[in-house]
Amino acid sequence: MTATNEFGFDSDWHVASGRGRAVRWQGDLRRAIADTSYIALRFSGWLAMTTLAALGVTVLFFLMLGNFTPLGFFSQVANLGSHFVAADAARRATFVGELRIVALLIFGVIALLRWQLLFAILVSSKGPRHG
Repeated sequence: MTATNEFGFDSDWHVASGRGRAVRWQGDLRRAIADTSYIALRFSGWLAMTTLAALGVTVLFFLMLGNFTPLGFFSQVANLGSHFVAADAARRATFVGELRIVALLIFGVIALLRWQLLFAILVSSKGPRHG
């Protein structure tokens, strides 16, 4: 017995499959969209936290250079900024390229350390279905 709406039509359309059983494509489509949205949200959260951790490692590096004091931290950042501004375009481009490589390496190392969580997100996104 199928549920009907107030107009008497079936709420889910039934399409006969090759074996003669009915497939509720509308419900399956809703589940697929819900599962995809859930995985996308979980993955975006994983990506955001990994990116923030990589940025945190960079800040920690400058804190370490500044002897873990605010004055030392900002002195190191100011020193880097003044040298970057004073450099010519070719050296700036080289530095930016090296900075991208280091940032990707830091992100990659943190992503490798967090791969089990990513695997859990992609493999079993939700618990067992009820109903």
